[in-house]
Amino acid sequence: MLHCHSQQVKINLDNLAWNFNEFRALCPGAGVAAVVKADAYGAGLAAVTRRLASEGCASFFVAHLQEGAQLREQNDGGEIYVLNGLLPGTESAHKTLNLKPVLTSESQVRLWIEFCERESWTGGAALHVDTGINRLGFHMEELGTLKHMIEGRLHYFDLIMSHLACADDPSDPRNREQIDTFWQVRKEFGALRRASLAGSAGCFLGRAHFEMVRPGIGLYGGNPFVSRSNPFRQVVSVHARLLQVKTLRHGDYVGYGRAHRLERDSLIGVISLGYVDGYPRYTRPAANRDQIRVYYKGRAAGVIGRVSMDTSIIDLSSAADLKPSLGDLVEVCGPSQSVDELAKSIGCIPNEVMTALGSRSVRSYIGDRNLPGLYR
Repeated sequence: MLHCHSQQVKINLDNLAWNFNEFRALCPGAGVAAVVKADAYGAGLAAVTRRLASEGCASFFVAHLQEGAQLREQNDGGEIYVLNGLLPGTESAHKTLNLKPVLTSESQVRLWIEFCERESWTGGAALHVDTGINRLGFHMEELGTLKHMIEGRLHYFDLIMSHLACADDPSDPRNREQIDTFWQVRKEFGALRRASLAGSAGCFLGRAHFEMVRPGIGLYGGNPFVSRSNPFRQVVSVHARLLQVKTLRHGDYVGYGRAHRLERDSLIGVISLGYVDGYPRYTRPAANRDQIRVYYKGRAAGVIGRVSMDTSIIDLSSAADLKPSLGDLVEVCGPSQSVDELAKSIGCIPNEVMTALGSRSVRSYIGDRNLPGLYR
């Protein structure tokens, strides 16, 4: 097995555990579930769920049935909810793997009831109500029909849930509207064991806690807010190796399309990170192109020219005295640049950065001695 990898992702499971316990402190009386979809936001499903389970996490949310099946291989006892609903023909797979679909329509509820009655199985599915995000879930005007459908069959369901649209801005008045609406829903479906509304940002809105909260990005150290400082510890760092270091002259062009012209003699580096690895070729309108940078031994190095499929070009002039050389690691995000700062410079959100970066990286873990590394 090769040990010199072009990209490295380090996952600090101790900080993950700290973040999880911070959510428990924020939400006393509510169970804290973990959203682990997209391979635990790119952090590695097996190691993340094992550590969270050791901290007392007993409920997990994934997006797809396939993710649920993968998680069930790692976790025999925890309850696993599948957010994207119940596709026809997958009922028996949910039973075999003991997965709980999050039902979003009358047809799904009908399928579930018919299957549970035929199999004499309690099931324990969730019901998703749309209180304002207008994505998945029952419309409010459908709740009367839903209540009638599940009457006498409540044992097939154990959770009613919804999702906040604007929790990343706690001052947004629509948060109060959705919370008030969901309190009414909770009263209407009071016979169900639990209710859940809050994700990471919603955990800071006390009336949104109910019986279960389900943080995602905050667990992994991303900032769930648009204009508040990050209350969580960073979990993920990403590094790429230098493939070449060379000196170019004032007036030279770099990259496809000769998109960047050097304004001075410069020390240039090429790193093993490109758009196929999640590093964007084009920045978003919200990006600050001049602030897209990586770090070499704590020194900032701007990304110049166009990002290629497998490589990016950086200006190492500020670190020339440190004599960067072939094979050295360059920080993409980590101690010098948080995932939030990287996301802001690119023009996206930390969720997108974390799930995209490092697709060809080797993971290493802090806080899990039994799992020194996993290959993606």
